Amino acid sequence: MRLLSITLSVMLALLMTMCSPSISITTDYDKSVDFSKFRTFGFLALDENSKKFVNDIDEQRLKDGVTRELEARGWKKVEGIGDAMVGFHVIVEQKTGTTAYTNYYGGMGYGYGFGYGYYGAPGMSSTTVQQYDYLVGTVIIDIFDAETKKLAWEGVANGEIDENRKNREDNIRKDMSRMFVDFPVAKLESE
Repeated sequence: MRLLSITLSVMLALLMTMCSPSISITTDYDKSVDFSKFRTFGFLALDENSKKFVNDIDEQRLKDGVTRELEARGWKKVEGIGDAMVGFHVIVEQKTGTTAYTNYYGGMGYGYGFGYGYYGAPGMSSTTVQQYDYLVGTVIIDIFDAETKKLAWEGVANGEIDENRKNREDNIRKDMSRMFVDFPVAKLESE
């Protein structure tokens, strides 16, 4: 029984590493907003709840990602208040998942067929169920019209948190690029 438990634990760990966490990204914007009037942007302070989940390094990575995307569209980052203001919200939730493994090999013995071997006899299988906890993170990026204070654009990235910090900078850069694919202002053509 101990060997079965160890084998199942190894299989679960292998399965979890093979299925890398994927990030779901959705965006929406107010179609009545004239985005061509925005030439500059600034950042709003991170709210207190988000500060619980985002360290200074990752906050800067998020800002750098947004800056790169908006500057590629001709907007200029300013200190203080710009034509548009960018705000971040981060939410982290603990979730519980369940996996099950069924051993369908029956007992050994004689029966119809070609002699001694495994036969999947009814009632001879066993199922092991295991629960595990994981974290799901949501990053919400809001762009407001600084003049009207109304929400103009919103991007939401949601997915399982990868605890491996090795690729975090690259992942944030890629996710920010994906988030701005359908932004209402196209990237400027490079000269």
